Amino acid sequence: MSKVIFRITPQTHVRSTQGDRIYFRIPRDKLRPAGLKRLLRLERYNEYKINLCALAKSKKFTPPEQGGHLTFYIPVPKTWKKYKKEQMHFQLHQSTPDWDNLAKAFFDSLMHQDKGIADVRVTKKWVNQETGWIEFTSELPQIPSRDNLM
Repeated sequence: MSKVIFRITPQTHVRSTQGDRIYFRIPRDKLRPAGLKRLLRLERYNEYKINLCALAKSKKFTPPEQGGHLTFYIPVPKTWKKYKKEQMHFQLHQSTPDWDNLAKAFFDSLMHQDKGIADVRVTKKWVNQETGWIEFTSELPQIPSRDNLM
């Protein structure tokens, strides 16, 4: 079993459309507030994908086809009171963002097509720090052979 830690705050997948290309062509000072907000969100997501890919390459990490536990450590909001931050440290994260959007952003950053991924367990936890991180632990489950099933 091996563990890889990515020191980057997790982000969710951002669904982009063909129409979003226009935001990159219009000068920022000409964009309306909603368009500027959308552009900044797309840029932040693209930067996350580039940084995560660079971290993975530096660690020589490629996701295995099966047998993995992906844990996202998400920073507690700055607006929370101190006692609540301490109380929620390493507790399960049961609010948005959804685990599937976090996993989608992770695999989209590292792979062109994630159709080869067969088995992944995903966990979200709060962490009382300014930045979060992502852990990938490879667990190789025992897959029953065809002979054992009959």
